[in-house]
Amino acid sequence: MQQQYLKTECRTCSPNGYCVDRLRSSLVSSGGRLTTERLCLLQITCDINGHFQPHHLIERLRDQGYNLSLTTVYRNLALFIKAGILRRTSIAEDSGAWYEHIWAQNHHDHLVCSRCGKRIEFSYQAIEILQEAVAKEYGFTLESHYLELIGLCPDCRNNDGTQGEA
Repeated sequence: MQQQYLKTECRTCSPNGYCVDRLRSSLVSSGGRLTTERLCLLQITCDINGHFQPHHLIERLRDQGYNLSLTTVYRNLALFIKAGILRRTSIAEDSGAWYEHIWAQNHHDHLVCSRCGKRIEFSYQAIEILQEAVAKEYGFTLESHYLELIGLCPDCRNNDGTQGEA
């Protein structure tokens, strides 16, 4: 079994192992353990740049000699979310679960194609200002938010002859 990813610090997140420290703290508070497999899965998620799905992790785990089930991967992704390392980003029908890193990212929103699953990150200050204004109007103090706009990408629109429709 190769153990290329088994290190005590997360080399992609930060030199001081931010993700490993977050996970370790979260596991300690819930009585969990930082197992070899869990650490390997964390390292693999930290090495992925951008959005990913659980099957991407399974492929990389198998390349490293690990045979974790999809259920185990989902269970660990839930732990990573609880620890503040990842967030689940997909609510689009039929696109499956997509995840992204929370650390070291500027806030952004998503455009998601409902047909092919293509994801585009975007950030517009005007949208952020509007969301703050709406929250204030209703007496909310925003702690966080997530915006995903779902529609057809240009390629899918062109393929079905609806290119002029919005």
